[in-house]
This record gives sequence, structure tokens and C-alpha cells, in this order.
Amino acid sequence: MKHLNEGSERSEQRYVRPTVGGWLLPALVAPWISVYVAVTAVATFGIERGVFGKVLGWALGMLVGSVWAFVYCLIGIAVDLALLSVKLRTLPIGRRAWISGLASPLVVFGVYTLAPPYTFYPLGIQAVLFAILIPMATVVLVGRVVAGQKPPR
Repeated sequence: MKHLNEGSERSEQRYVRPTVGGWLLPALVAPWISVYVAVTAVATFGIERGVFGKVLGWALGMLVGSVWAFVYCLIGIAVDLALLSVKLRTLPIGRRAWISGLASPLVVFGVYTLAPPYTFYPLGIQAVLFAILIPMATVVLVGRVVAGQKPPR
């Protein structure tokens, strides 16, 4: 005897309730890995001021990147909880969470390449802060909505 839902797409994707550890590990670790790899790559291949310049550039990049990654993680957690509270998406877990966490900071860096935040300085320091934070929040939100799973009904 066949089950009524057998063969349907919905029955193949069994809902697995996310654990706090399964959600927070990729949410907190993946962006840091991505930022540190990007900073190391830029310091290795992009800075041309001798060995000391590369080391100093790398150290400064790691310092700024650490602060950036911390803020990015806070925004990611806030977006995850907001989407969960309005029942738009479940907490990201597993492979999707790792891929999103590793790739999305690089997308933000791409946006910064197209519109560098420091170019907004003539408009004031608030404009620079908005130019840093708005791409972060937008990429996180779009990434979570596109790659996330809808909650079960």
C-alpha cells in the first residue's frame, strides 16, 4: 500500500529541527574564515610595498577584518532571528549555511569594490557607516531568503 505523500517532492525533504549549535557554528565561523582568507589573499597578492609592507598590511587587514566579521555575524544572527520570528525562513543549518556563510562576505567585498565606502566621506561619517552596513545587511537578508528553507506549515 502506497503512502499518500509518497513520491511527492515535499515528502523527500524531511524537516529537521535545527539545533542551536547546528545554526550558530556556520553562522559564526564561516564569515570569519571567509574574511581571513580574503585578507590573506589581498595581503599576499595585492600589497606591493616590500615584505614589511605586506606583513603590516596583513596585520592591519586582520584587525579591521575581525571587527568587520564580528559586525557581520551580529547582523546575520539578527536577520536569522527576524526571519524566524515572522515565520518566513527557518534557521540555516548544514551545507547551505556553510556555503552561504563562506560566500556572502565575498559578495559584500565585491559590492565594496564597485562602490568603496570611503568615497562617501564627503557626505559625512554616517554616510560611510551606512555604506559599510547597508551592503552587509542586504546581502545577508537576500542570501537567507533565497537560500533558506521555508518553515513547515
